[in-house]
Amino acid sequence: MSQVPSFVLSFEHDPRQWSKWRRWMIALVIWNLIAPIDITLTFYSGMQEQVQEYFQTTTFIATLGVGLFNFGSIFGPLIGAPLSELYGRRPVYIGTSVGFVIFSLGTALSPTIVSLLGCRALAGLIGSAVFSLYGGSLSDMFTPDERGPFVALFTIVLQGAPTIGPVPSSLLGTIVHWRWLMGFIATWAAVVTAVVICLPETEATAIRRRLAKDQGEVMAKVPTPAQQTGSVWSKTLLTPIVMLRHEPIVLWTAVYHAFVYGLLFLLLEAYPHVYNSHYDMSRQEAGLVFIAPFLGNLLGVLVYFCFLKPQYEAQQRATFMQSGGKREIAPEARLPGVILASLLTPIGMFWFAFSAHPDVHWFFPVLSGVPVGMGMTLLQLSLFNYYIDLYPTRSASVIAANCAIRNIVSTVFPSIGVPLYNYLGIRNASLLLACISFVGFPTGVVLLVYGKRLRAASRWAKQDVADVSDTASCLDVVAPLLGQPPQNTYGGTSSTSN
Repeated sequence: MSQVPSFVLSFEHDPRQWSKWRRWMIALVIWNLIAPIDITLTFYSGMQEQVQEYFQTTTFIATLGVGLFNFGSIFGPLIGAPLSELYGRRPVYIGTSVGFVIFSLGTALSPTIVSLLGCRALAGLIGSAVFSLYGGSLSDMFTPDERGPFVALFTIVLQGAPTIGPVPSSLLGTIVHWRWLMGFIATWAAVVTAVVICLPETEATAIRRRLAKDQGEVMAKVPTPAQQTGSVWSKTLLTPIVMLRHEPIVLWTAVYHAFVYGLLFLLLEAYPHVYNSHYDMSRQEAGLVFIAPFLGNLLGVLVYFCFLKPQYEAQQRATFMQSGGKREIAPEARLPGVILASLLTPIGMFWFAFSAHPDVHWFFPVLSGVPVGMGMTLLQLSLFNYYIDLYPTRSASVIAANCAIRNIVSTVFPSIGVPLYNYLGIRNASLLLACISFVGFPTGVVLLVYGKRLRAASRWAKQDVADVSDTASCLDVVAPLLGQPPQNTYGGTSSTSN
């Protein structure tokens, strides 16, 4: 069991005090729930040709099966987060998994292309709610020092599952009907759902509310969902918009991250087009190309957790010791990972632009996917941790704003991939994408050099203690645990409660 209690629940009711085996099992069940939801984003791509032929529809309409799933994912996390705060995580996990199974099955049994696309959109809407819950569940059960292995595991599934998605469906798409393939996703999710129903509640307020109901007046001051509804929904839906509007750092980094993330979905259509034009590969054969960016995702996780994270923690300890516990490391210490990522992605795209040619063996352009995949993973891990350090009291809203912009771009990009490559030509289109992806490098350098000034002009950004005359008066602006040993954070969630 954990040696650090949650300070919200009594010892016997604290999820952090459950046995290690039980907590690990719960975390792995959640991981397995995320996997089918995340992989089905792109799993559809490998059977898209089958769907198009079966319903006798156009390529553009068939491509919407990817875009509409992303469209639903814009709203799912924004709805799931307040629901979990109001009613606890367990009901949302159950509703998410059951709803995803129903609409995945509906996709497999759809009699028309319209019903198929509608089921895909609804599966994305309901299923994506889980993405706003997993970080909180890990925080409920594990201390920051215990979360390391889970951060790596969840990062791999969150970034790697959409990348590897086209590979199994491309391999099986030539011999298995698309309905059976979609049925496999529904069956996989249904098996996990049967286990999810048995999961206990881990959210502190929901546990306290249940205890209040059981114990009568002993814990009667626990707020009810009805009392919280207005403030929770307004905070969840309006704060991300406010941050995008008033914080240039949030807006520019979110737009850049959205482009890099959306690049994966653009390449879902661009890769088959390029490899068919230059190497006579079928769509199923071209789908196997995504093994390369998936390997890049794995390498990105290794680089972050084996090099960038230890380096950051060493700087963090040094800053804390040199200041006698009065200062924390600046948020800009997270930016080397962002800068490295913004170099790897354009390197991969320039590589692809100049190596994708009939006179060059297909293996060389395929390898270009490795640095692209590395850049995608490193950017997400480094940028989200930068947000957490930069906006200690608003990080959840900033990440929500980032994810919303990212999913909007991912909704559009699958449909513009082939038209872009047809209009500009294969090399010129790839060069354009490479040049745009390079914009992140000067942006990262500017934030690294001028980040302190930009933070000083911000209402919500963390300020340096040395620049404030009265430390006690600025505790609402700086990190909540100022003056205590700095704690680790990880991609997508904070290690402390805001």
